[in-house]
Amino acid sequence: MNSTYVIRPAVESDVLGLERLDKHSNPHPWGRTLVADALEVRLNWVMCEAQNPGNLLAWLTASRSVDQSELELILVDSSVRRQGIAKQLVGHWLNSLNQQGVAEFLLEVRESNLAAIHLYEALGFELVGRRKHYYQTETGREAACLYILVTPVGRG
Repeated sequence: MNSTYVIRPAVESDVLGLERLDKHSNPHPWGRTLVADALEVRLNWVMCEAQNPGNLLAWLTASRSVDQSELELILVDSSVRRQGIAKQLVGHWLNSLNQQGVAEFLLEVRESNLAAIHLYEALGFELVGRRKHYYQTETGREAACLYILVTPVGRG
């Protein structure tokens, strides 16, 4: 990881920074209420500058149910995209939860999000299905691609 950036758990005081990141980096922003809810009920990590931990550059939120976890949202600020930040955050999610006994990881992604699809497939996720016409777009609807990664527990 770039030593100028660190991954840390998101905390309640991050809600305004996460809302700002969501507004500027998400084509379909969640808004403050959903961001705050995510901080209360999900697992959350942020990437920030080591010297300025309040400057949030990326966020990953995931749910967990016993030995399964689902990536709910990952955002990377446009100013730092294409630097491997998403890969580092996803890797952190996988390793952290795998060490806690999670063996199955799930996610869904818009079929048009080719960069994310390439990342997930490079990390070993396998396409297991599609939800046709799931996401609304400016020109209609598009499918959600459903991915799974099954790992041995404690691989990390």
